[in-house]
Amino acid sequence: MKKDWFKDWFESDFYQKVYNHRDNEDAKLICDLIINSIELQEGSKILDAACGSGRHYLKFLEYGFNVYGFDLSKNLLSIAQQKSIEKKFPINLFCADIRKICLKEKFDLITNLFTSFGYFENDDENFSFIRKAYELLKINGYYVLDYFNMNYLINNLIPYSEKQIDSFNVIENRVIENNRVNKKIVIQDINTSMVINEFYESVKLYKPDELIFRILNMGFKLKHKYGNYLGDSFDNNKSQRLILVFQK
Repeated sequence: MKKDWFKDWFESDFYQKVYNHRDNEDAKLICDLIINSIELQEGSKILDAACGSGRHYLKFLEYGFNVYGFDLSKNLLSIAQQKSIEKKFPINLFCADIRKICLKEKFDLITNLFTSFGYFENDDENFSFIRKAYELLKINGYYVLDYFNMNYLINNLIPYSEKQIDSFNVIENRVIENNRVNKKIVIQDINTSMVINEFYESVKLYKPDELIFRILNMGFKLKHKYGNYLGDSFDNNKSQRLILVFQK
């Protein structure tokens, strides 16, 4: 497994195609959930960490907030920028490694959505941005983490799946090993079965209680814990997502 798998994968045009089922409706659901769970005023300053192609970034802008977003992928940022231009939104996007963020602004809300957490090999790197988020928040500001529920994932892992996208077969192999969920994505030509490219994903597994404990120790207060984007209560075994709303 390549250490910096995310650099190649997120820069690839295939990434957007493989995850095209993650639509704007998903983004609207979690943005609405967040807004209804906390106290924000129109014009409040939001930082969307690892914003990708800008699904949540754009939705927050639609709601009248002052939104900043960053991502490591220049490819995904260019998509977010183009969408912002089309909607005539202000553009506050920048390229950055989530481990090396340096900002002077203070924010009312910082979000870490769509499992943009746990990519790195050691805990210190994985939690470095959350520590930084505490510094970047205004007093009483909020931090929201949207992560998978480790317990549900392990019990419901789909080892193999295959789907057709355009003229390609996309084969995904998943395995739990070394306390990580690893996925290999193979892109094949649909006519010749020739392998066009291979990509990887690898995310560290954290138990819900461990994750919460670590973040509370940074000084945050846990305000809400949800199990899906509809805002249902978190169930340790049945919930697919772990959505945590913290306040400074």
